[in-house]
Amino acid sequence: MTSGEPHRLVALGLDGGDLAFIRRNRRSLPVLSAALERGVVMEPQSPEALSGAVWPTFYNGCSPGVHGVYQHLVWDPQRMGLRKIRPDWCHYRPFWREMEGPSRQVAVIDVPYSFPCAPGKGLELTDWATHGQTWPLACSDPRLKSILRELGPSPIGRETPVEKSPAQLDALGRRLERSAALKGELLVRVLEELRPDVLISVFGETHRGGHTLYSSRDEEPGGAMSPLLKVYKAVDTALGRVLEAVDEGIDDVLLFSVHGMRRDHAQCHVVRPLLSRVNRVFLEGSGGSPGAAGATGLVRYLRLVTPARLQHAVGAASPDWLRQWVVEREMIGGLDWSRTPGFALRTDIRTELRLNLKGREARGFLEQGSDEERRYIDFLSRTFLELEDVDTGRRLVDEVVPIHDRFPGPGSERLPDLVVTWRPEPPARRVASPNVGQLTVRLTSPRGGDHVDRGFAVLNGPGSKRTERLPPLQSTEDFAGFLMALAG
Repeated sequence: MTSGEPHRLVALGLDGGDLAFIRRNRRSLPVLSAALERGVVMEPQSPEALSGAVWPTFYNGCSPGVHGVYQHLVWDPQRMGLRKIRPDWCHYRPFWREMEGPSRQVAVIDVPYSFPCAPGKGLELTDWATHGQTWPLACSDPRLKSILRELGPSPIGRETPVEKSPAQLDALGRRLERSAALKGELLVRVLEELRPDVLISVFGETHRGGHTLYSSRDEEPGGAMSPLLKVYKAVDTALGRVLEAVDEGIDDVLLFSVHGMRRDHAQCHVVRPLLSRVNRVFLEGSGGSPGAAGATGLVRYLRLVTPARLQHAVGAASPDWLRQWVVEREMIGGLDWSRTPGFALRTDIRTELRLNLKGREARGFLEQGSDEERRYIDFLSRTFLELEDVDTGRRLVDEVVPIHDRFPGPGSERLPDLVVTWRPEPPARRVASPNVGQLTVRLTSPRGGDHVDRGFAVLNGPGSKRTERLPPLQSTEDFAGFLMALAG
Protein backbone atom coordinates (compact mmCIF):
# COMPACT_ATOMS: atom_id res chain seq x y z
CA MET A 1 0.00 0.00 0.00
CA THR A 2 1.31 3.43 -0.86
CA SER A 3 0.26 6.78 0.52
CA GLY A 4 -3.08 7.92 -0.89
CA GLU A 5 -4.44 4.42 -1.51
CA PRO A 6 -7.44 4.26 0.86
CA HIS A 7 -8.13 1.02 2.64
CA ARG A 8 -11.25 0.15 4.59
CA LEU A 9 -10.49 -0.46 8.23
CA VAL A 10 -12.32 -1.58 11.38
CA ALA A 11 -10.60 -0.85 14.71
CA LEU A 12 -12.37 -2.16 17.83
CA GLY A 13 -11.08 -1.27 21.27
CA LEU A 14 -11.57 -2.95 24.63
CA ASP A 15 -11.22 -0.19 27.20
CA GLY A 16 -9.08 -1.58 30.01
CA GLY A 17 -8.95 -4.90 28.19
CA ASP A 18 -6.11 -7.00 29.56
CA LEU A 19 -4.10 -9.28 27.29
CA ALA A 20 -2.90 -11.53 30.12
CA PHE A 21 -6.50 -12.03 31.29
CA ILE A 22 -7.60 -12.87 27.74
CA ARG A 23 -4.78 -15.38 27.32
CA ARG A 24 -5.64 -17.04 30.64
CA ASN A 25 -9.22 -17.48 29.45
CA ARG A 26 -8.75 -18.36 25.77
CA ARG A 27 -11.22 -21.23 25.86
CA SER A 28 -14.04 -18.95 26.99
CA LEU A 29 -13.21 -16.20 24.49
CA PRO A 30 -13.17 -17.86 21.06
CA VAL A 31 -13.26 -14.68 18.94
CA LEU A 32 -10.37 -12.98 20.74
CA SER A 33 -8.49 -16.28 20.92
CA ALA A 34 -8.80 -16.83 17.14
CA ALA A 35 -7.64 -13.27 16.45
CA LEU A 36 -4.57 -13.80 18.63
CA GLU A 37 -3.74 -17.06 16.88
CA ARG A 38 -4.11 -15.70 13.33
CA GLY A 39 -3.00 -12.11 13.68
CA VAL A 40 0.08 -10.07 14.46
CA VAL A 41 0.18 -9.22 18.17
CA MET A 42 1.79 -6.01 19.45
CA GLU A 43 2.02 -4.75 23.05
CA PRO A 44 2.37 -0.95 23.10
CA GLN A 45 3.46 0.79 26.30
CA SER A 46 0.95 3.15 27.95
CA PRO A 47 1.99 6.52 29.45
CA GLU A 48 3.87 5.31 32.50
CA ALA A 49 2.42 6.48 35.84
CA LEU A 50 -0.50 8.39 34.28
CA SER A 51 -3.21 5.81 33.63
CA GLY A 52 -5.89 8.48 33.12
CA ALA A 53 -3.94 9.97 30.21
CA VAL A 54 -4.22 6.99 27.87
CA TRP A 55 -7.16 7.98 25.69
CA PRO A 56 -6.12 11.61 25.07
CA THR A 57 -2.67 10.22 24.21
CA PHE A 58 -4.33 7.75 21.82
CA TYR A 59 -6.39 10.24 19.86
CA ASN A 60 -3.93 13.16 19.92
CA GLY A 61 -0.90 11.05 19.04
CA CYS A 62 1.24 12.98 21.52
CA SER A 63 2.42 12.60 25.11
CA PRO A 64 0.67 13.87 28.25
CA GLY A 65 3.34 16.56 28.45
CA VAL A 66 1.84 18.01 25.27
CA HIS A 67 -1.91 17.51 25.70
CA GLY A 68 -1.92 18.03 29.48
CA VAL A 69 -4.78 15.65 30.33
CA TYR A 70 -4.44 13.09 33.12
CA GLN A 71 -8.10 12.75 34.20
CA HIS A 72 -11.45 14.10 33.05
CA LEU A 73 -11.51 16.21 36.24
CA VAL A 74 -8.23 18.10 36.51
CA TRP A 75 -6.74 20.55 38.99
CA ASP A 76 -7.37 24.25 38.30
CA PRO A 77 -4.66 26.20 40.16
CA GLN A 78 -6.51 29.49 39.80
CA ARG A 79 -9.72 28.44 41.52
CA MET A 80 -7.92 25.93 43.77
CA GLY A 81 -10.39 23.25 42.76
CA LEU A 82 -11.35 20.84 39.99
CA ARG A 83 -12.52 21.56 36.48
CA LYS A 84 -13.73 19.34 33.69
CA ILE A 85 -11.39 19.13 30.69
CA ARG A 86 -12.41 21.18 27.65
CA PRO A 87 -11.02 21.33 24.11
CA ASP A 88 -10.18 25.02 24.52
CA TRP A 89 -8.02 24.21 27.54
CA CYS A 90 -5.95 21.27 26.35
CA HIS A 91 -4.45 20.08 23.09
CA TYR A 92 -7.21 18.45 21.01
CA ARG A 93 -6.72 17.28 17.46
CA PRO A 94 -7.96 13.69 17.13
CA PHE A 95 -6.23 11.83 14.33
CA TRP A 96 -9.47 10.75 12.69
CA ARG A 97 -9.97 14.32 11.51
CA GLU A 98 -6.99 13.70 9.22
CA MET A 99 -8.58 10.52 7.86
CA GLU A 100 -11.79 12.16 6.67
CA GLY A 101 -12.25 13.32 3.12
CA PRO A 102 -14.76 13.72 0.28
CA SER A 103 -14.40 10.07 -0.72
CA ARG A 104 -13.84 8.57 2.72
CA GLN A 105 -16.37 8.30 5.51
CA VAL A 106 -15.04 7.76 9.02
CA ALA A 107 -17.25 6.57 11.90
CA VAL A 108 -15.98 7.09 15.45
CA ILE A 109 -18.11 5.68 18.26
CA ASP A 110 -17.49 5.99 22.00
CA VAL A 111 -13.78 6.78 22.11
CA PRO A 112 -13.35 7.71 25.80
CA TYR A 113 -12.42 11.23 26.87
CA SER A 114 -13.10 12.63 23.40
CA PHE A 115 -15.17 15.78 23.31
CA PRO A 116 -18.70 16.19 21.91
CA CYS A 117 -18.48 15.88 18.15
CA ALA A 118 -18.48 18.77 15.72
CA PRO A 119 -21.43 18.61 13.26
CA GLY A 120 -20.61 17.65 9.72
CA LYS A 121 -17.38 15.84 10.46
CA GLY A 122 -17.94 12.19 9.73
CA LEU A 123 -20.13 9.90 11.80
CA GLU A 124 -19.31 10.53 15.43
CA LEU A 125 -20.95 9.40 18.65
CA THR A 126 -19.57 10.27 22.07
CA ASP A 127 -20.43 8.98 25.56
CA TRP A 128 -23.27 6.65 24.67
CA ALA A 129 -21.71 3.64 26.41
CA THR A 130 -18.32 4.75 27.71
CA HIS A 131 -17.04 3.84 31.15
CA GLY A 132 -16.42 7.43 32.24
CA GLN A 133 -19.50 9.18 30.79
CA THR A 134 -17.45 12.38 30.56
CA TRP A 135 -20.01 14.39 28.60
CA PRO A 136 -23.69 14.18 27.72
CA LEU A 137 -24.35 11.99 24.70
CA ALA A 138 -23.61 13.70 21.38
CA CYS A 139 -24.18 12.43 17.85
CA SER A 140 -23.21 14.13 14.58
CA ASP A 141 -25.35 12.28 12.05
CA PRO A 142 -29.16 11.98 11.73
CA ARG A 143 -28.93 8.42 10.39
CA LEU A 144 -26.94 7.37 13.44
CA LYS A 145 -29.40 9.19 15.70
CA SER A 146 -32.22 7.22 14.14
CA ILE A 147 -30.48 3.93 14.96
CA LEU A 148 -29.91 5.10 18.53
CA ARG A 149 -33.59 5.95 18.96
CA GLU A 150 -34.49 2.41 17.97
CA LEU A 151 -31.91 0.82 20.27
CA GLY A 152 -32.55 3.07 23.26
CA PRO A 153 -30.06 4.11 25.95
CA SER A 154 -27.13 1.90 26.84
CA PRO A 155 -27.53 -0.14 30.04
CA ILE A 156 -23.96 0.69 31.15
CA GLY A 157 -25.03 3.68 33.24
CA ARG A 158 -22.55 5.71 35.28
CA GLU A 159 -19.97 4.47 37.73
CA THR A 160 -20.53 5.16 41.42
CA PRO A 161 -17.16 4.30 43.01
CA VAL A 162 -18.32 3.04 46.41
CA GLU A 163 -18.34 -0.39 48.01
CA LYS A 164 -21.07 -2.57 46.49
CA SER A 165 -23.05 -5.46 47.92
CA PRO A 166 -22.98 -8.89 46.21
CA ALA A 167 -26.46 -8.21 44.82
CA GLN A 168 -25.34 -4.86 43.40
CA LEU A 169 -22.26 -6.45 41.83
CA ASP A 170 -24.38 -9.19 40.29
CA ALA A 171 -26.80 -6.61 38.84
CA LEU A 172 -23.87 -4.57 37.53
CA GLY A 173 -22.35 -7.59 35.80
CA ARG A 174 -25.62 -8.45 34.06
CA ARG A 175 -26.04 -4.82 33.02
CA LEU A 176 -22.56 -4.79 31.48
CA GLU A 177 -23.33 -7.98 29.58
CA ARG A 178 -26.46 -6.37 28.12
CA SER A 179 -24.50 -3.22 27.33
CA ALA A 180 -21.88 -5.17 25.37
CA ALA A 181 -24.57 -6.94 23.36
CA LEU A 182 -26.26 -3.65 22.52
CA LYS A 183 -22.97 -2.05 21.48
CA GLY A 184 -22.41 -5.01 19.17
CA GLU A 185 -25.87 -4.52 17.65
CA LEU A 186 -25.16 -0.82 17.10
CA LEU A 187 -21.87 -1.52 15.33
CA VAL A 188 -23.44 -4.19 13.13
CA ARG A 189 -26.08 -1.73 12.00
CA VAL A 190 -23.48 0.97 11.40
CA LEU A 191 -21.46 -1.38 9.20
CA GLU A 192 -24.45 -2.72 7.28
CA GLU A 193 -26.53 0.45 6.91
CA LEU A 194 -24.00 3.31 6.91
CA ARG A 195 -21.01 1.43 5.44
CA PRO A 196 -18.16 3.65 6.69
CA ASP A 197 -14.72 3.28 5.15
CA VAL A 198 -13.16 3.46 8.62
CA LEU A 199 -14.88 2.42 11.84
CA ILE A 200 -13.23 3.09 15.21
CA SER A 201 -15.20 2.09 18.29
CA VAL A 202 -14.50 1.13 21.89
CA PHE A 203 -16.25 -1.23 24.33
CA GLY A 204 -16.31 0.38 27.78
CA GLU A 205 -17.68 -2.69 29.56
CA THR A 206 -14.26 -4.29 30.10
CA HIS A 207 -13.07 -1.13 31.88
CA ARG A 208 -16.07 -0.87 34.21
CA GLY A 209 -16.02 -4.61 34.82
CA GLY A 210 -12.30 -4.61 35.58
CA HIS A 211 -12.65 -1.91 38.22
CA THR A 212 -15.67 -3.37 39.96
CA LEU A 213 -15.63 -7.14 39.37
CA TYR A 214 -11.93 -8.12 39.33
CA SER A 215 -11.11 -10.59 42.10
CA SER A 216 -8.36 -13.04 43.03
CA ARG A 217 -10.25 -15.68 41.01
CA ASP A 218 -9.42 -13.75 37.86
CA GLU A 219 -5.68 -14.20 38.39
CA GLU A 220 -5.98 -17.98 38.09
CA PRO A 221 -5.85 -19.62 34.64
CA GLY A 222 -8.70 -21.83 33.57
CA GLY A 223 -10.88 -21.16 36.59
CA ALA A 224 -14.68 -21.14 36.82
CA MET A 225 -16.69 -18.52 34.98
CA SER A 226 -16.21 -15.41 37.14
CA PRO A 227 -18.42 -12.29 36.90
CA LEU A 228 -15.63 -10.45 35.10
CA LEU A 229 -15.12 -13.29 32.63
CA LYS A 230 -18.85 -13.19 31.87
CA VAL A 231 -18.46 -9.54 30.87
CA TYR A 232 -15.47 -10.37 28.66
CA LYS A 233 -17.45 -13.25 27.13
CA ALA A 234 -20.32 -10.88 26.32
CA VAL A 235 -17.85 -8.52 24.63
CA ASP A 236 -16.26 -11.46 22.79
CA THR A 237 -19.69 -12.53 21.51
CA ALA A 238 -20.43 -8.96 20.41
CA LEU A 239 -17.09 -8.79 18.60
CA GLY A 240 -17.99 -11.99 16.79
CA ARG A 241 -21.26 -10.46 15.55
CA VAL A 242 -19.45 -7.32 14.40
CA LEU A 243 -16.76 -9.27 12.58
CA GLU A 244 -19.42 -11.36 10.82
CA ALA A 245 -20.87 -8.09 9.52
CA VAL A 246 -17.49 -7.02 8.12
CA ASP A 247 -17.82 -7.41 4.36
CA GLU A 248 -15.17 -8.39 1.86
CA GLY A 249 -14.43 -4.74 1.17
CA ILE A 250 -12.89 -4.32 4.61
CA ASP A 251 -9.13 -4.69 4.32
CA ASP A 252 -7.97 -4.84 7.93
CA VAL A 253 -9.35 -5.43 11.41
CA LEU A 254 -7.49 -4.21 14.50
CA LEU A 255 -8.55 -5.31 17.98
CA PHE A 256 -6.79 -3.24 20.62
CA SER A 257 -6.55 -1.89 24.14
CA VAL A 258 -4.58 1.15 25.30
CA HIS A 259 -4.02 -0.21 28.83
CA GLY A 260 -4.65 -3.36 30.77
CA MET A 261 -6.05 -4.26 34.18
CA ARG A 262 -4.83 -6.19 37.19
CA ARG A 263 -5.86 -6.80 40.79
CA ASP A 264 -5.84 -3.50 42.69
CA HIS A 265 -3.47 -3.49 45.67
CA ALA A 266 -3.17 0.27 46.14
CA GLN A 267 -3.14 1.76 49.62
CA CYS A 268 -5.65 4.53 48.86
CA HIS A 269 -6.83 4.73 52.46
CA VAL A 270 -3.31 5.60 53.64
CA VAL A 271 -2.67 8.63 51.47
CA ARG A 272 -4.55 11.54 53.02
CA PRO A 273 -3.78 10.68 56.69
CA LEU A 274 -0.14 10.21 55.69
CA LEU A 275 0.02 13.51 53.79
CA SER A 276 -1.53 15.33 56.71
CA ARG A 277 1.21 13.91 58.98
CA VAL A 278 3.92 14.70 56.39
CA ASN A 279 2.83 18.33 56.12
CA ARG A 280 2.61 18.79 59.90
CA VAL A 281 6.01 17.23 60.60
CA PHE A 282 7.68 19.11 57.75
CA LEU A 283 6.33 22.50 58.85
CA GLU A 284 7.24 21.93 62.48
CA GLY A 285 10.73 20.83 61.43
CA SER A 286 11.09 23.93 59.27
CA GLY A 287 10.27 26.22 62.17
CA GLY A 288 6.91 27.20 60.73
CA SER A 289 3.48 27.06 62.27
CA PRO A 290 2.13 23.56 62.92
CA GLY A 291 0.34 21.90 60.06
CA ALA A 292 -3.16 20.52 60.36
CA ALA A 293 -3.14 17.38 62.49
CA GLY A 294 -5.83 15.63 60.52
CA ALA A 295 -7.92 17.85 58.29
CA THR A 296 -10.78 15.57 57.33
CA GLY A 297 -13.42 17.79 55.77
CA LEU A 298 -17.15 17.20 56.00
CA VAL A 299 -17.53 15.30 52.72
CA ARG A 300 -14.66 12.97 53.46
CA TYR A 301 -16.08 12.33 56.93
CA LEU A 302 -19.50 11.57 55.47
CA ARG A 303 -17.93 9.15 52.97
CA LEU A 304 -16.38 7.31 55.91
CA VAL A 305 -19.53 7.04 58.04
CA THR A 306 -22.36 6.84 55.49
CA PRO A 307 -23.43 3.26 54.56
CA ALA A 308 -22.22 2.22 51.10
CA ARG A 309 -25.75 1.37 49.95
CA LEU A 310 -26.91 4.93 50.66
CA GLN A 311 -23.81 6.40 49.00
CA HIS A 312 -24.52 4.30 45.92
CA ALA A 313 -28.14 5.47 45.72
CA VAL A 314 -27.24 9.13 46.17
CA GLY A 315 -24.36 8.94 43.68
CA ALA A 316 -26.46 7.25 41.02
CA ALA A 317 -29.18 9.91 41.32
CA SER A 318 -26.89 12.96 41.51
CA PRO A 319 -26.24 15.32 38.58
CA ASP A 320 -22.70 15.66 37.24
CA TRP A 321 -22.05 19.02 38.89
CA LEU A 322 -22.86 17.59 42.32
CA ARG A 323 -20.71 14.50 41.76
CA GLN A 324 -17.83 16.79 40.74
CA TRP A 325 -18.33 18.90 43.85
CA VAL A 326 -18.26 15.81 46.08
CA VAL A 327 -15.00 14.59 44.48
CA GLU A 328 -13.47 18.05 44.96
CA ARG A 329 -14.57 18.37 48.59
CA GLU A 330 -13.33 14.88 49.40
CA MET A 331 -9.98 15.81 47.88
CA ILE A 332 -9.35 19.22 49.47
CA GLY A 333 -12.09 19.70 52.07
CA GLY A 334 -10.66 20.81 55.42
CA LEU A 335 -7.28 21.90 53.99
CA ASP A 336 -5.81 25.20 55.12
CA TRP A 337 -3.83 26.40 52.11
CA SER A 338 -1.65 28.61 54.31
CA ARG A 339 -0.30 25.43 55.92
CA THR A 340 -0.44 23.01 52.97
CA PRO A 341 2.79 22.55 50.97
CA GLY A 342 1.40 19.54 49.08
CA PHE A 343 -1.82 17.55 48.62
CA ALA A 344 -3.23 14.47 46.85
CA LEU A 345 -5.19 14.75 43.61
CA ARG A 346 -6.25 11.15 43.04
CA THR A 347 -5.58 7.84 44.71
CA ASP A 348 -6.00 4.41 43.16
CA ILE A 349 -3.38 2.01 41.86
CA ARG A 350 -1.26 5.16 41.84
CA THR A 351 -1.38 8.34 43.88
CA GLU A 352 -1.09 11.71 42.14
CA LEU A 353 0.45 14.49 44.23
CA ARG A 354 0.48 18.24 43.61
CA LEU A 355 2.76 20.86 45.17
CA ASN A 356 1.16 24.07 46.36
CA LEU A 357 3.50 26.50 44.60
CA LYS A 358 3.44 30.28 44.75
CA GLY A 359 3.03 31.85 41.33
CA ARG A 360 1.29 28.74 40.01
CA GLU A 361 -1.45 28.06 42.57
CA ALA A 362 -3.58 31.05 43.48
CA ARG A 363 -3.01 30.36 47.18
CA GLY A 364 0.46 28.88 46.89
CA PHE A 365 2.66 28.05 49.87
CA LEU A 366 6.08 26.97 48.59
CA GLU A 367 8.37 29.31 46.64
CA GLN A 368 9.09 27.78 43.24
CA GLY A 369 12.71 26.74 42.88
CA SER A 370 13.46 27.41 46.54
CA ASP A 371 15.46 25.26 48.94
CA GLU A 372 12.22 24.77 50.87
CA GLU A 373 10.52 23.26 47.81
CA ARG A 374 13.46 20.92 47.22
CA ARG A 375 13.52 19.86 50.89
CA TYR A 376 9.78 19.20 50.84
CA ILE A 377 9.98 17.07 47.69
CA ASP A 378 12.82 15.06 49.23
CA PHE A 379 10.97 14.69 52.56
CA LEU A 380 7.74 13.67 50.84
CA SER A 381 9.43 11.22 48.47
CA ARG A 382 11.49 9.53 51.19
CA THR A 383 8.45 9.22 53.43
CA PHE A 384 6.55 7.30 50.74
CA LEU A 385 9.54 5.22 49.59
CA GLU A 386 10.30 4.11 53.16
CA LEU A 387 6.66 3.42 54.03
CA GLU A 388 6.13 -0.05 55.53
CA ASP A 389 3.24 -2.20 56.58
CA VAL A 390 3.91 -2.52 60.31
CA ASP A 391 2.31 -5.97 60.50
CA THR A 392 4.33 -7.51 57.66
CA GLY A 393 7.45 -5.34 57.56
CA ARG A 394 7.12 -5.02 53.80
CA ARG A 395 7.69 -1.84 51.84
CA LEU A 396 4.53 -0.54 50.18
CA VAL A 397 5.81 1.89 47.53
CA ASP A 398 7.68 0.98 44.38
CA GLU A 399 8.53 4.40 42.96
CA VAL A 400 7.86 8.14 43.29
CA VAL A 401 7.84 9.46 39.73
CA PRO A 402 8.76 13.10 38.95
CA ILE A 403 6.16 13.68 36.26
CA HIS A 404 7.56 16.83 34.65
CA ASP A 405 10.86 15.06 34.00
CA ARG A 406 9.01 12.06 32.55
CA PHE A 407 6.59 14.10 30.42
CA PRO A 408 8.07 17.46 29.39
CA GLY A 409 6.12 19.77 27.10
CA PRO A 410 3.73 22.71 26.94
CA GLY A 411 1.02 20.86 28.89
CA SER A 412 3.31 19.43 31.56
CA GLU A 413 2.49 22.03 34.25
CA ARG A 414 -1.14 20.88 34.23
CA LEU A 415 -0.09 17.38 35.25
CA PRO A 416 0.57 16.15 38.80
CA ASP A 417 4.05 16.93 40.12
CA LEU A 418 4.70 13.46 41.59
CA VAL A 419 3.05 10.08 41.19
CA VAL A 420 3.42 7.26 43.72
CA THR A 421 3.26 3.71 42.39
CA TRP A 422 2.30 1.04 44.91
CA ARG A 423 3.64 -2.47 45.26
CA PRO A 424 1.15 -5.38 45.07
CA GLU A 425 0.69 -5.80 48.82
CA PRO A 426 -2.53 -6.40 50.80
CA PRO A 427 -4.21 -3.33 52.35
CA ALA A 428 -2.32 -2.17 55.43
CA ARG A 429 -3.93 -1.28 58.75
CA ARG A 430 -0.82 0.16 60.36
CA VAL A 431 1.93 1.91 58.42
CA ALA A 432 5.17 3.56 59.44
CA SER A 433 7.92 5.64 57.89
CA PRO A 434 11.01 6.98 59.73
CA ASN A 435 10.16 10.58 58.82
CA VAL A 436 6.71 10.60 60.39
CA GLY A 437 6.40 7.58 62.67
CA GLN A 438 3.46 5.16 62.78
CA LEU A 439 -0.16 5.67 61.71
CA THR A 440 -3.18 3.47 62.19
CA VAL A 441 -5.48 3.85 59.22
CA ARG A 442 -9.03 2.82 58.50
CA LEU A 443 -9.45 0.30 55.72
CA THR A 444 -11.66 1.24 52.80
CA SER A 445 -12.64 -1.24 50.13
CA PRO A 446 -10.35 -0.85 47.11
CA ARG A 447 -11.45 -1.28 43.57
CA GLY A 448 -11.39 -4.82 42.34
CA GLY A 449 -8.90 -4.01 39.61
CA ASP A 450 -6.98 -1.08 38.23
CA HIS A 451 -4.77 -0.10 35.34
CA VAL A 452 -1.61 -1.65 33.94
CA ASP A 453 0.70 0.43 31.74
CA ARG A 454 0.59 -1.86 28.73
CA GLY A 455 -2.00 -2.36 26.04
CA PHE A 456 -2.24 -4.66 23.06
CA ALA A 457 -3.09 -4.61 19.38
CA VAL A 458 -3.98 -7.59 17.21
CA LEU A 459 -3.95 -6.98 13.47
CA ASN A 460 -5.80 -9.32 11.11
CA GLY A 461 -6.10 -8.86 7.38
CA PRO A 462 -3.70 -7.93 4.56
CA GLY A 463 -2.05 -5.37 6.82
CA SER A 464 -0.68 -8.16 9.00
CA LYS A 465 1.46 -9.27 6.05
CA ARG A 466 3.14 -5.87 5.69
CA THR A 467 3.70 -4.65 9.21
CA GLU A 468 7.34 -3.97 8.35
CA ARG A 469 6.07 -1.21 6.04
CA LEU A 470 3.89 0.36 8.75
CA PRO A 471 5.04 2.73 11.50
CA PRO A 472 6.02 0.88 14.70
CA LEU A 473 3.33 0.48 17.34
CA GLN A 474 5.39 0.64 20.52
CA SER A 475 3.44 3.12 22.65
CA THR A 476 -0.02 4.64 22.97
CA GLU A 477 1.25 7.71 21.09
CA ASP A 478 1.90 5.51 18.05
CA PHE A 479 -1.72 4.40 17.52
CA ALA A 480 -2.63 7.55 15.58
CA GLY A 481 0.13 7.21 13.02
CA PHE A 482 -0.29 3.43 12.82
CA LEU A 483 -4.03 3.61 12.10
CA MET A 484 -3.62 6.45 9.60
CA ALA A 485 -0.96 4.48 7.74
CA LEU A 486 -3.06 1.33 7.89
CA ALA A 487 -5.99 3.18 6.34
CA GLY A 488 -3.78 4.67 3.66
